[in-house]
This record gives sequence, structure tokens and C-alpha cells, in this order.
Amino acid sequence: MWQEKIVMQDAYDFDGIRRRLRGDRLQVEHEDRLLVPVLVPEGKFIGQMEALDSHTLLLGGEGPKEPMLHQLRHRFRLDVRNPSQAFIGTSLDGIVYRFGAERLVLDVDPFTALIRSIVHQQVNLSFAQVLTERLCRTFGTDQDGVIFPPTAEELRDVEPEQLRALQLSGRKVEYLLGAAQSGIDFRQLADASDATIAETLIALKGVGPWTVQNVLMFGYGRQDLFPASDIGILRAFERLHGNRPSVEEAVSLSQEFAPYRSHAAYLLWRSIE
Repeated sequence: MWQEKIVMQDAYDFDGIRRRLRGDRLQVEHEDRLLVPVLVPEGKFIGQMEALDSHTLLLGGEGPKEPMLHQLRHRFRLDVRNPSQAFIGTSLDGIVYRFGAERLVLDVDPFTALIRSIVHQQVNLSFAQVLTERLCRTFGTDQDGVIFPPTAEELRDVEPEQLRALQLSGRKVEYLLGAAQSGIDFRQLADASDATIAETLIALKGVGPWTVQNVLMFGYGRQDLFPASDIGILRAFERLHGNRPSVEEAVSLSQEFAPYRSHAAYLLWRSIE
């Protein structure tokens, strides 16, 4: 098993991130370590992460070191400075004090971020998490107790009745299979602009601006997205300012946080959890 010590320039609240990730019913921990599904061209491997102190992380895994290390660093935002410092003195000042050392962690890959966003459309969070877990456990891969969500290749030949048996609506079944059968190379899109990715995804049935923004944030790690129509964002603004803004007002309020609006959205979500 390989190991790599990462020393961060900024404080990194690994315990806070672990607490947040526990909302994902697929998250696996062993003692003080996260067990992380890592999908690389060479295959599916399990990575491990633990904190040695507030600035030092220990990464490891069984599998090809460099591709796995690249994925872990990318997903857990270990290669970029913490944007929270840019919000000191803004309306997020108090939230930064509580959650500012955390990071917005990316999903396993962009396709997983897309199917998760489709499942989460217009249902409450707890039921969406149940549905996502059923989908991944049924059609993904269980490797030593760590679940790898289904790839597009694994999902495209699933029968609609098999998905409906999980209590997914007929429309969501159609959207999920449409995404899986689209032929889009989601990994190759990582080199495209936000606009190109958005144009590609919006052509899929059932994918609107909210879903696109979530995929850009959690699938591709783009730093300046803001899902202003998200009910959690609107509730967080209401708690922050005393009244719930309209979507247009939320867009206006978000300008204060450019060019790090994705991280601002993460902090707003954390503030109401």
C-alpha cells in the first residue's frame, strides 16, 4: 500500500468534512480514516485519507499511486488555496468562523454527480439520499464494503422496470437512462469551458440549470457557480439576512462572493445543517 503525506498551506478541517460527508449514506469510515472510492482509467480502487494535524493529511491506497493521488487531491481540493479567506469582512464572516476550514468535496466523477443531481430533483433530501443509495448499491460495484456508483456503461443497459423498482419515478428513470445512453464522454469534458459543459448537459432530457450548476460544482470542481434557485441557499440567506430572497435577489447577493461562489454556496449550505 502506498502512502503520501500532504502538508497544506491553510488549515484543513478534515473532521468537519467527515461530519458533512456522513450525510451521504454511501460514505465509509474506518477508525479515523475515510475510505474513498477512486475511479481512474486503470480501474476501481479504494483510497484512504486521515488527518495527522490541522495542516497535514495522510493519503494512501492499493492501486496505481499517481492516478489515485491526482484524483484524491482533485476531489478533496488539496491543490487549491482555501477560498474562505476571501469572505472575511463579507456577510459570510460569521459562517467562515464556524466552517471556513472545510472544503467543497467533489463526487466520485462527473457522471456520478449528474445521476445524483437527477435523483435529487424535486424530492426532499433524506428520500433523495435513500434513492441514491439504492441506485448505487443495486447497479454499482461493492468492493470490500466500499460502493462504487454505476458508470454510464454499467447503467445504460438497465431495464426501466429495474429502476422503477427502486421507487424512482418514471420521469427520473427516463432521465437517468437518457444520460447513460447519451454517449457523452464526461471525463473528456473536464477540459471544456463551463459554457461548453452546460451546453452539452442541457441538451439531455430532464437536465436544467440547477442540475448543470450542481454537476459543474460537484462533478468538475468549477469555483464560481451559484445555484441561486436551490431551496437550501434561499433558506441560508433568510437566516443570514432575516428574509428569504427571490432567486433574482439571491443571484444579486452572490456577486459579493465572486469568483469563489461555489465555495460560498457550500458555506451557506453548511450554515443551515
